[in-house]
Amino acid sequence: MSQTSQLLPREFAARAIARVLIIDDEPHVLAVGKAVLEAHGFEAVVSRSGEEALELVRVGMEEGQRFTAAILDLTMPGGASGFEVLEWLRACDPRLPVIACSGYFQEDVKDLCQAIGFVDVLHKPFNLESLCLAVRRAMVQESETTESGFSSFKPGAIS
Repeated sequence: MSQTSQLLPREFAARAIARVLIIDDEPHVLAVGKAVLEAHGFEAVVSRSGEEALELVRVGMEEGQRFTAAILDLTMPGGASGFEVLEWLRACDPRLPVIACSGYFQEDVKDLCQAIGFVDVLHKPFNLESLCLAVRRAMVQESETTESGFSSFKPGAIS
């Protein structure tokens, strides 16, 4: 069994199944996250700031190509905090599942993050399996809140 089929249901493994937004100020995190997700059938879009991410989400909503999930770094120096960005994203797309990502988590932070609206917590450095599983869990939650499931994603969309 291939790594892809272990991480994703068989019917999803051969095609792009979700648009995932990765928000992080570290270029190597963006590059690795994008490469891993795209290698496993996701469309990955990257953003280096909360402001840019909000614009990407807004445009995606306007064009009918909303994101299925977002991965948000909580600590981005020089800009809005991850908690502020979460509020902005929720205001723009209340159904968007957002995964908190940081290298500075303590054990009790996961419950706090989930209490304020993050659907999951991803610890840096993340590995292939934890990244894909966090996105998959977020997708399941998102699909449970919509009648149309993944139909808002249009394969081949320009990111």
